[in-house]
Amino acid sequence: MASFDLAFQWILQFEDPQMTCAQAPDAAPAGCVGPCYAITGINSGAWPQDFAAIAALPQDQRMSAVHDFYQAHFWNNWYDQLATDDVAKRVFDFAVNGGSGTSVKTLQRAINAVGGSVATDGGWGPSTVGAANATDQAALTQAFIAQRAAHYQAIVAANPADQKYLNGWLARAQM
Repeated sequence: MASFDLAFQWILQFEDPQMTCAQAPDAAPAGCVGPCYAITGINSGAWPQDFAAIAALPQDQRMSAVHDFYQAHFWNNWYDQLATDDVAKRVFDFAVNGGSGTSVKTLQRAINAVGGSVATDGGWGPSTVGAANATDQAALTQAFIAQRAAHYQAIVAANPADQKYLNGWLARAQM
């Protein structure tokens, strides 16, 4: 069984490496008028109520609320059922960075890339979890990394203005 706490520590290296839970300027998500801010990756435009609740806490009490936010919004019982933390933490991290459905589709593509057979519909369920767990975990981890990198490259191919983000996205994907 995969560990949420280990996966949470994994995403902190990208979302808040100093673990300060400090408020910092952040990009406005699509459809949101800025300015926007983030606390440990939690964007004020994307998650206004959660952001406000965390921002209202004293600095030394925010990490617990951030932990609970990521567990409630991005972790789910399917991640718990993945066989290894190496796969689970990457799928979780990509859910945080690219969206849950995109992350699951990427896992499904990775399963298929290493010889599995699962629908690439972005939906969690026993078929996806079973196929992921039946796959060689080291091969699946590498295939997921490659599929995630391909996803970012496709974004840039479709929208060249996003080229400025590609190196950071790829660095995060290849961890």
